[in-house]
Amino acid sequence: MLRKLFFVISLTILLTACQEGRGNDIARDSIELQRKASEETALGIAERNNERLEKAKILIEQALEADPGNHFALINRAQIAIYQGNYEFALNTVERAYAIAPSNDSLPLFRCMLIEEVKSNESARECYSAVEESYAERHEADGEIPANWVGAAVLANSYAAAELIETYLEQEAEKGELASHMAETTISSLVDGSYVDQVLMREH
Repeated sequence: MLRKLFFVISLTILLTACQEGRGNDIARDSIELQRKASEETALGIAERNNERLEKAKILIEQALEADPGNHFALINRAQIAIYQGNYEFALNTVERAYAIAPSNDSLPLFRCMLIEEVKSNESARECYSAVEESYAERHEADGEIPANWVGAAVLANSYAAAELIETYLEQEAEKGELASHMAETTISSLVDGSYVDQVLMREH
């Protein structure tokens, strides 16, 4: 149960760190269906409840019927596929979501993690490096260090990782004790590799 809860927390941090893109343009009924699907997905994974997951799948299909551009519904679909060990389907689904919402900060890193599982470490390393570069270009000017930028640097073994980690931890510490603790836990799990393992449910 705790393992599943950590997975849900890890993926939530990954996918909500910066939700940009078409969010405000998605049809209202599709958003509501997707919200219900997200709840059923999280609880289904945490409880190992297949009935909830089947309900989530139905809600996802309904959300996509209402609006095929609802990339958050596609992310929910990918979550379920990961839990069920179907990584190729998850990657294809995330690729589709990324094509719809390329400005979403979270999808590129999620995509790299799936490439690591489906293809090779070399392909993943190239992906992480490219994503780190794009995060740097997008965020360096605004002074904010998103968790996904740090994650890409760590997973790419970038020379910039150490400095980014230090700056990110200082930034989160200023937000309070809870934010600081979450940041430290996230960095620790990125460094020891357990973050990706948890997001990709490598151990059920």
